[in-house]
Amino acid sequence: MLPKIITTQQDLEEICQSFLNNSPEFICIDTEFVRQTTYWPELGLIQMASAKDAVVIDPIPNNLSLSPLLPILRHQGIVKVFHSGRQDMEIFWMKFNELPSPIFDTQIAATFLGLGAGMGYERLVDSLLGISVDKSSQHTDWLKRPLSKEQLKYALNDVLYMRQLYPVLLQQLIEKGRFEWMQDELAILTADETYSIKTEDIWKRVKHQFRGWQELSLLKDLCAWREEQARKQGLNRTSLLEDKIILTLCQSPLLPKSECEDLFKKGRQLVLKRKLFDEFFFVYEKACHLTQDEGEMGHARHLEMKAALKKIYPKTLPEDIKARVSKLKDILNGRANELGIPSHLIAGRSDIESFSTLPLRSHKILSGWRKEIWNGQLEMFFDEKP
Repeated sequence: MLPKIITTQQDLEEICQSFLNNSPEFICIDTEFVRQTTYWPELGLIQMASAKDAVVIDPIPNNLSLSPLLPILRHQGIVKVFHSGRQDMEIFWMKFNELPSPIFDTQIAATFLGLGAGMGYERLVDSLLGISVDKSSQHTDWLKRPLSKEQLKYALNDVLYMRQLYPVLLQQLIEKGRFEWMQDELAILTADETYSIKTEDIWKRVKHQFRGWQELSLLKDLCAWREEQARKQGLNRTSLLEDKIILTLCQSPLLPKSECEDLFKKGRQLVLKRKLFDEFFFVYEKACHLTQDEGEMGHARHLEMKAALKKIYPKTLPEDIKARVSKLKDILNGRANELGIPSHLIAGRSDIESFSTLPLRSHKILSGWRKEIWNGQLEMFFDEKP
């Protein structure tokens, strides 16, 4: 039997209203998309399931407007359930410039229950439901039509199993007193800044080992240009211009235009095919000159990048603070092992170092649910002088 497939605007409006009329406590949502060469994910399908109904929404044949989904996504009385939902959430951000709320993430829940960090969907279904998920359609091109009966069933099964997982995970979280523990992680998923990338900050996502402010300055400007063009052209960043090309240019003196073009020709840089090379070279040349500018603009950039380097490579901690950091890490790792959760969910490196430097009872690692887990093990830090 085929899943219920929604392909017309009228049917989409009716099914969304039907979901709302049933006043569900939760609706499980999953999406299928393709993103290999594009800036934004290209949506193929949306699957939804409540306790009473389940559908596959196919927006492609009739280029559906997805606005009928908004009352569901906004409804504060309906929990929207995802598994590893960041990319699904990004699709709704792209479509509506707003995010579903409230949400529940089965992968995050499994992590806080000690079932394993970053557990894949198939493993979680097998572990909790004893069901082996058919993976034969997982590499489907979700933009290609028609989709087979097996592909549509595969897509719908994601939410059918999820609606069985959700009550089980929720009950276990409540029984263990850990439901509140996961709220910080869910807040990250529902924060606009998680998906709204500032062009001037995109360089921070590129892996590098630069120690010089000039290299960092070039990286900032070249990545900002690439980001603007990738959005404008609708292209994947690295399809337009690979990181390794940018990093090479950042570490070299200003190349002549012909040498720079030759460097691009060695890879598959769409900058050349899209006839953007002249514009790129202008930006590259300007960025290089800025690092040599002794005027006000050059001085401001120098200070900005020096400050950035201090954050990337903070000063070595004094020996007494290092000892406190080591002691805190041992306590943290021991407690995390006892709870069965990753230690970084309790405290990250910066949290550990800041608390070791200046222990405060108002510190993040002693706030909210974290305050309850230490069993007085951090009291010693308040008795010692930093």
